[in-house]
Amino acid sequence: MDKLRKHIKESFFNPILHFLPLLVFLIIDDFWGLNLAWKITFPFALILLMYVYFVFNRIFTWHLIFTLIFVVTTLLVSIEFLFPVRVIDHAIMYEIVLIAFFVSFIVFRQKIHRIVLKLMSNLIPMTNNFDELLKVIWALLLILIFDVTSFLIIQQLGQNVTAYHQMLQYLYVGVLLFFTIYEILRVKIIRTKLLKEEWWPIVNHQGKVVGSIHQNTSINDEKKYMHPVVRLIFVNKGMVCLVKNSTNGYESSNLWDSALSKHVKMNETVEQALEIGVEANYIVVDFKYMFLSNYNIETDKEIQYSFLFVSCLHTEFTPKNNLNLQIKWWTQHQIDENLNTGIFTENFKLEYELLKRSGLLENEKCECNCRLKEVIYNQSSAIKKII
Repeated sequence: MDKLRKHIKESFFNPILHFLPLLVFLIIDDFWGLNLAWKITFPFALILLMYVYFVFNRIFTWHLIFTLIFVVTTLLVSIEFLFPVRVIDHAIMYEIVLIAFFVSFIVFRQKIHRIVLKLMSNLIPMTNNFDELLKVIWALLLILIFDVTSFLIIQQLGQNVTAYHQMLQYLYVGVLLFFTIYEILRVKIIRTKLLKEEWWPIVNHQGKVVGSIHQNTSINDEKKYMHPVVRLIFVNKGMVCLVKNSTNGYESSNLWDSALSKHVKMNETVEQALEIGVEANYIVVDFKYMFLSNYNIETDKEIQYSFLFVSCLHTEFTPKNNLNLQIKWWTQHQIDENLNTGIFTENFKLEYELLKRSGLLENEKCECNCRLKEVIYNQSSAIKKII
């Protein structure tokens, strides 16, 4: 669960962290001057960098780039001969430079997005982080434009300027603080919701993990992603146990299928997914199983990298009462007669051929609980690459 939590934090990185040193600098500079702003902000930025490095390791490069941009920009603006007071009032010159930077970022956002995707790990959904960052940039841009515009209007009043400027400063800082707190709470709430939902790893045709995606996003996206799936066939006395699928949103409905089909989630190994799925759906005494084969198959919503297991039942086996599963034991003759009638899923039709070739229907020697030697998603290796 801790690894899943870390993955969600990296996948939904709080964009306000990129701007915290900048916001601290602006606030301190407005009230206490440039020297104190640098003395506090520079160490703060270094501490924040260390925090991101140790807590959000794979997002560090992304955060480092922003920190360097803001440090260099602020240093340049601090050099008075580059921005003379007579051209730009010192009180708003940082805001004006930031407005120019934010506008440039928005204008060139597509090019920047492509560069980000090339630089960052595919295991982190950076499109989501980029979109969140863009939202924050828009919000900060509007706040800065309001502050600069209000400052220039006050300058034209000619009287009580100091009092109005002070009021504007407090309003400006208050809005920045409110926005920062709002962003922190918003991202925290979203992360909490995401932690309760299901995340799937994305694999390539060789079974290597190349990314991850939220379940609903994968199902509703026009693009088809490949996900690891565990499948289980129950065999007893030469017969095969099949279950009639109900409508579940992303798999074939009202067709006969193998006893279990379950996606491997972010915090599961292949074998854990199998055992959890069986425990959730059936009551099986002394459950034993054997890995038979793996295969790729394309469905309506996705591409499945399937791990097929077989269990030869010689003990008690009943479905959970609350699931109302429609179960039927099929003989080989019955399956062969109906194989091309459209009542079976494409997954099972492929698996049935694998099962027949294995000879397990005849000898039923599938009780070894064999550990997979090569899996694409296990606690010791793949999960470290993902999380």
